[in-house]
Amino acid sequence: MKIIKDGITAPLGFRAAGLHCGIKSSKNDLALIFSNKSAVTAGLFTTNQVKSAHVLLDIAKLRRKESQAIIINSGNANACNGAAGRDNALEMSEYTAKCLDIDKQDVLVASTGIIGVPLPINKIKKGIKNISSKLAVDGSRDAAEAILTTDTTIKEVAVDTGIKGRTKDNIKIGAIAKGSGMIAPNMATLLVFITTDACIEYEQLHGALREAVNNSFNMLTVDGDMSPNDTVIIMANGLARNKRIKFNTPEYKKFTDALNYICTYLTKKIADDGEGATKLVEIQIKGARNIKDARRAAKAVANSNLVKTALNGCDPNWGRILSSLGAARIKIKPGKIDIAINSEPIVHNSISTNFSQKRLHNILKEKEITITINLNIGGHSSTAYTCDMSEEYVKINAHYHT
Repeated sequence: MKIIKDGITAPLGFRAAGLHCGIKSSKNDLALIFSNKSAVTAGLFTTNQVKSAHVLLDIAKLRRKESQAIIINSGNANACNGAAGRDNALEMSEYTAKCLDIDKQDVLVASTGIIGVPLPINKIKKGIKNISSKLAVDGSRDAAEAILTTDTTIKEVAVDTGIKGRTKDNIKIGAIAKGSGMIAPNMATLLVFITTDACIEYEQLHGALREAVNNSFNMLTVDGDMSPNDTVIIMANGLARNKRIKFNTPEYKKFTDALNYICTYLTKKIADDGEGATKLVEIQIKGARNIKDARRAAKAVANSNLVKTALNGCDPNWGRILSSLGAARIKIKPGKIDIAINSEPIVHNSISTNFSQKRLHNILKEKEITITINLNIGGHSSTAYTCDMSEEYVKINAHYHT
């Protein structure tokens, strides 16, 4: 896949900005994404029963299947704030629409940060007034920085899909994301905003997004905790003026391949930036009875704190891997499991291969670890993305504040 510059502003007709409005002490904490025309929009949100005000607002607004702008604040989740939280989310949306001179129904909202603290709406409104005049075609990086909380790195990417438009350029997809802690499958404390200039109808856009999310963000975990704010939104403004993308066409395949690449790329960036993490870890399951079992197995190992702490200590304790599989509520044959770490076979038919402890200890010092598990009872596979767990994770979350 060809990576290009400019993140969410790489597709035609998108501008973005980020600035400091005063929620945080000094860092950028307000971002705005804007399409020059109303865009077909699809979104997926947290499955947590406790939902933030912005999630409830966006779910209602996206019944229209379109939007033109997204206003995002960091440093405050605006979750568990009751009626005041809902009123503030609505006010963010309506004031942004006023400043941009667009329909108030066309503005979505997102928030991330500490839960249960009232949103400083007056600071945010002042910031909205300022940021509305700062939208730029090179504003992706500023917006990507403004949505971070405990993240240590900016997460943005854009790709050329290879699909021809009626303009001189191919269709592009761009994205920014945040996520570092309170990350668990379905979907994680994560915000992801994706833009494309493709001409595509809602059903195809939503279908492509759900497939990509199921293979990426829904297979992501840092600590097994799910937030009230999880949000993935994609906007397609059609400015590439391509022939409308339909199901079961070569163009749809190219589009979904590109979107899967974008989401998997950002998933790995989030796992690699997990709070206190020192290693990016992939759990690859092979030979499962069905795809549901493959995903459950991958998540079970990825969510095991015992596995994650062993990886942090470079401890080749493969018994923890087998134990997590046995507790995964899937069909396995305990005597047929094979395990390898970074291609080094350590278990065959659920028995140690008498591998070199010293060699494996050195392998586990590497920054990227792939654990490959073959259940040997079927033909289905899946991959989960995670990280190790360190003492630093405890320190960060014991003293978390904005």
